[in-house]
Amino acid sequence: MNHPIPRPKKFDITGGTIPAAFEVTKTDPIFTPAICAFREYAKRIFGSVKNSSTNIELIFQDGLDDGYRMSIDDHVIISASTNVGANYALATLLQLAQTIDNDVVFPQCEIVDSPDSSWRGVMIDTVRCFHEIEYLYAVADLCWFYKINRFQLHLTDDQAIRFPFSSLPNAVSDEHYTREQLTGLIEYCHDRGITIVPEIDAPGHFRAFNTAYPDLFGTVGETEGAETTAETGGVSGIMRAQEQSFDIMQDIFKEVTEVFYDSPWIHIGGDEAQIDQWANCEASMQYCAEHGLSDIHELYGHCVARFSQMILDMGKIPVVWEGFSEKTNPMIPKETLVFSWESYYQIAPSLLRGGFNIINASWQPLYIVHPQRMWPTEEILDWEKNRWNHWWEKSQATKAPIVTEESPAILGGQICVWGDRMQPSNGYAPRCDMLRDEFSKLKERLPALAEKTWTSYQTVDKEKFLSDLHCLDEVIDNVLCFYER
Repeated sequence: MNHPIPRPKKFDITGGTIPAAFEVTKTDPIFTPAICAFREYAKRIFGSVKNSSTNIELIFQDGLDDGYRMSIDDHVIISASTNVGANYALATLLQLAQTIDNDVVFPQCEIVDSPDSSWRGVMIDTVRCFHEIEYLYAVADLCWFYKINRFQLHLTDDQAIRFPFSSLPNAVSDEHYTREQLTGLIEYCHDRGITIVPEIDAPGHFRAFNTAYPDLFGTVGETEGAETTAETGGVSGIMRAQEQSFDIMQDIFKEVTEVFYDSPWIHIGGDEAQIDQWANCEASMQYCAEHGLSDIHELYGHCVARFSQMILDMGKIPVVWEGFSEKTNPMIPKETLVFSWESYYQIAPSLLRGGFNIINASWQPLYIVHPQRMWPTEEILDWEKNRWNHWWEKSQATKAPIVTEESPAILGGQICVWGDRMQPSNGYAPRCDMLRDEFSKLKERLPALAEKTWTSYQTVDKEKFLSDLHCLDEVIDNVLCFYER
């Protein structure tokens, strides 16, 4: 028979099969959101299932955290402690259902299961190529099916701003998400045990803000005509360092925390900043001197530290890309969660020595930059969350992988889907074709990330995994009813 993905920790087949059922007959009210999601997905996959003598009991049991237990004999008995754990159990149960001679059945089995990694994530770049809200719902469905629990939205960059800022309305792009759309997506994910992590990229990748408000954010003294940034070079892709800019950033982060009310994390970007532009900005250099910062590298660390403290003061945990240098590690609050991705600005061992919790987002094999660069599913199955690779010759992970000791400070891993190359000029038209292709690549690779982060440091039988994935792929297409396939 086919096994669920990710494979449960303990999974024993104990007999034959019983008729499937998709109505929970006994439960605790805390599991209502998970049950509603399960019922909806079962309807999408199997339609109406004839009345079954099988009962499903979903029982509260203390001490399981986000794990679960399942016993399928004459009936289905599931134990969980949280709505998150109930979602995982019901996703497993749905994957176990199969049609034999026109009858939908469950295998008789015993399962004990829980995740090793607290962060099993995916990121979607909504900026370079706008993704309709329906696409994001489809990603949420994919996350539920494979027990991915973090869904990062890259909402601002040089090219556009997709968040509806009321404090900076002129910066918001024509194509953006409304607050109502985001709230609906947040609630949909929350019910399914998925947390959305919003990202507002600063102080770099900032050109869209600079172009809309050059007098506020621009990093050169002469701002006249700076609206035509690409032609004049009047505004760089980095935020001007001055008190007024930081005050506005605090307002920006406050708006984001209000909309993403249930997320403990706010991603503040912090990568690939054109810090050389600060050297030519009188206001930024004056700020640097006033705060006793010796150079633009310290100014960069100061910006990350100040943004991080803003987020902490709002009761949230700041998240940042690896982008600050090792010498500025003491400046950054240690509560800051760091994505180690490029192994260029600094490497995972130095971040761990610096006292940070980190997420492995290794460029190779966890990046999808469609259609230019990505790695096969098999390579993700060879990856571990304490291993970093890169194809770029300037990265320290190019000549040989960077491998750390196993550490609880490595919280998990994340696939990052970037839209840099998904432009009509690259031969794609219309946009729906670009997104359909991108989604197919994610659908092939995200289950492998789920497998490797649910159970860490395991050797996967690739042939068996790909066989199971092929069977589940036919099921998941019915789950994704929000997205035009």
